[in-house]
Amino acid sequence: MRNLRKLKSNFKEICVVGFKRSGVALCKLALSLGKKVKVTEINPFGVFYKPYIDNFSNQGVKFEFGGHTKKFIKSSDLIVLSPGVYTENSAVMTLAKELGTLVVGELEFASWFSKGKIIAITGTNGKTTTTFLTYLVLKSKHKSSYLAGNIGVPFSSIALNTEKNSISVLEVSSYQLETIIEFKPYVSCITNLQPDHLDRYKNFSEYVRAKMNIFKNQKKTDYAVINKNISSGIDRKSIKAGIRYFDNEFGNENFSAAAAIASVFEVTKPACQRIFSSFKGLSHRMQVVNEINGITFINDSKATNPSSTAWALKNIEDSVILIAGGKDKGLDYSEIKPFLKNVKKINLFGQAREKINRSLSFHKNIEMFFDLEKAVISSFKEAEEKDVILFSPMCSSFDMFSSYIERGNFFVSKVKELSLNSQKLTGKMHLKNT
Repeated sequence: MRNLRKLKSNFKEICVVGFKRSGVALCKLALSLGKKVKVTEINPFGVFYKPYIDNFSNQGVKFEFGGHTKKFIKSSDLIVLSPGVYTENSAVMTLAKELGTLVVGELEFASWFSKGKIIAITGTNGKTTTTFLTYLVLKSKHKSSYLAGNIGVPFSSIALNTEKNSISVLEVSSYQLETIIEFKPYVSCITNLQPDHLDRYKNFSEYVRAKMNIFKNQKKTDYAVINKNISSGIDRKSIKAGIRYFDNEFGNENFSAAAAIASVFEVTKPACQRIFSSFKGLSHRMQVVNEINGITFINDSKATNPSSTAWALKNIEDSVILIAGGKDKGLDYSEIKPFLKNVKKINLFGQAREKINRSLSFHKNIEMFFDLEKAVISSFKEAEEKDVILFSPMCSSFDMFSSYIERGNFFVSKVKELSLNSQKLTGKMHLKNT
């Protein structure tokens, strides 16, 4: 795109949409490039930390809160969206079209200033763990390796640190892939595909099309790593990159995907296995938090869809009390029905609790709570020795929490309170930390 090439070198003023983690990183990047920066944020001023805003204001950044206005945006040469901003029928997109201003996402913008090779990993489930494992494996051989993207470190925050021989390992979401134009990974990967985010996409096919954008700019000299067990959705004929498949060679899809990516960089299977053998898992993903009086608490807050919860249940042999709920994404919660054999009780909370209750009405023991704290306390009161209390929400966190991380940390804090209270009451406590 001739106009894009010209803009990439000549734009003077950038308007950042959203002032959360990615928006902050975008501001810092644009300021480092010597650009004028504006931030338009839908949330009110009071939501944000004032000294942080003051610091950016002192560097020349202008802000508007509580909405997006034409008057504020119109002088911008470029609009950059934070990942969570809707791209369809949103006020910003309408204004951008009216003004004739180019809109790109944070992922696209950061890639303009990144050097070295990019590995981009997406999928419905397992992409965070696969991304982290890939980074660990490559870091053992290539010291100049970076971890970023949807994993919690915006690409914008590390783009200028990259070098010609560096490797950036990125977790990318369907939201981020909606707004790419030239973004081109050297290695792309899709871990798996299941229905998700149907509150944003009209149907599963539209969701898959967003994921497929990860391949669109790749050439024959690039690589596409794909789960062999994806039976539908991927149009393999449209992929120009060389395809490498992975199965379940390591007994775990995340390990297998990471090893397949690493093989592109000539990292051997034994070298991968050494890294995998010492991997203890990530927080909020089947994280064993505590064992109190013989009752095990597992934090699986990252499970934001039914297929993730189904996977968790499939891998637990003991009797389970399931805590689930949050903000509905338009998904079918009855998907977990085949995996409820060992589930003795389901405790639901949050905005989606009534819908989940209807979907799982065949289960004889379901109770609904307004908030997570009450669900946790009730679960502990009902649990018996050797039971597992599994917090695996099946929903997004945005009804009550800012992220699955905040939600998971809240669950962990409540479990900690239970352990302290249990110790006071019984004078002893069986505790297992991982």
